[in-house]
Amino acid sequence: MNQSFKLQDRRSTLPPKWSAPAATAPLSDLWKGLADVKVSCASSACSHELHCFRLTKKLAASLTPGTCRECKQSLVLMRRVAERDLADVDYTFESLQREFIRHYFWHVPFGEKALNYAYRAGWEELEKRVPRQLRTRIGKANPAYDGRQTPLKLEKANAIDLGMHAVAACCRRCVEYWHGIERGRELTTNEVEYLTELVLKFLHARLPSLERSPVQSAAEENE
Repeated sequence: MNQSFKLQDRRSTLPPKWSAPAATAPLSDLWKGLADVKVSCASSACSHELHCFRLTKKLAASLTPGTCRECKQSLVLMRRVAERDLADVDYTFESLQREFIRHYFWHVPFGEKALNYAYRAGWEELEKRVPRQLRTRIGKANPAYDGRQTPLKLEKANAIDLGMHAVAACCRRCVEYWHGIERGRELTTNEVEYLTELVLKFLHARLPSLERSPVQSAAEENE
């Protein structure tokens, strides 16, 4: 696994095909059309190429990792994602965006709470908060309320919450099936650093105009 975290350029990570809209961009026609579909780790819309790779124990007995539980297409090399190689982050982000719930967080506008959280923090503070939140939410061997500790609803989630969902660092089960980090033990420093880089890369993609220093609100920043 590539461990040169500090040498990575967070702002030049996605090729154009997989670039994400700014956090304030209007909702796309795709997500307008899917507005009535519940957003969860089990959601899918295979006709729109949005899948679900979270297999139940029964499905895992017959399907390989990276296979959609609904349409049964094998679409992602999970073992490649589990290498946790930042040099291969384009493939990781491409793969994440094939999943319904990950694509949702990569593309829908941020809620007001998340925008204001980011602008009132600025990059300097966000870079400190991301690893701290990861350790608090998912760092322990058996986190309390695992699977429910990171808010899903846009009106309740802060910017880091959205990033954790987008890169599958929202709970230990998602971390295990996407990143190959087993449950039942504490995350290592190296694992926290890797997930931190993914979250920060997501935030750089969605918040390209965010300053190093804080401002009062997103509205003030855009004046």
